[in-house]
Amino acid sequence: MRCGPLWVALLSVTISSASCALLTPSPNETRKETLSRIPAELSQGHMQPGTLLVLTPEASAPYDTTEMAYEVRPHEIAYFSRTEWVDRPPQMLYGLIVQTLQRAGCVSSLVTPPFFGHYTYALRTEIRTLRQNFMIEPATLELTLSVQLSTEPGHRVVATREISEREPMRERTPYAGAAAANDATAKALSELAEFVCVQVDGKT
Repeated sequence: MRCGPLWVALLSVTISSASCALLTPSPNETRKETLSRIPAELSQGHMQPGTLLVLTPEASAPYDTTEMAYEVRPHEIAYFSRTEWVDRPPQMLYGLIVQTLQRAGCVSSLVTPPFFGHYTYALRTEIRTLRQNFMIEPATLELTLSVQLSTEPGHRVVATREISEREPMRERTPYAGAAAANDATAKALSELAEFVCVQVDGKT
């Protein structure tokens, strides 16, 4: 079959359109958000001798997932269908806690699992709440962490703290919620570092 100029032109347009379709994101593609902010400034504590074991954070069931939670009715958690976290919140928070405590410089040695040596203190963290609350105006990101510092001998609890942050959202959108979550996380980490430094300094 002979191919005239018009047929060749139409074929080129078809191939070009198909290529563009492959490169253009699908409107149904899930958007990924992350927690990445640590405090811009930290009060530098006095470095104390000892080893701090930072354990992997845990999370209550509704937040131990990559799904991004929100609330429009009391006691009812829902999840966005096209926006989610790039990883489970405990995993995202873990690296941020370690970075923050390294910068704070509370203890001479900071270790993470797997660790089989002796340590002086262990830090346990649990995400109790991480949701966008649309029942109030303005919509607000709510973050609550439960923090516990214990010693190795007998696993005696030295101190506990509940850290709660409420960050207003600029818009009622998942993206604005993720931005507010980062702001809230940085503030919560600052309070966590202060908590650890004060306790370690007071026990030496």
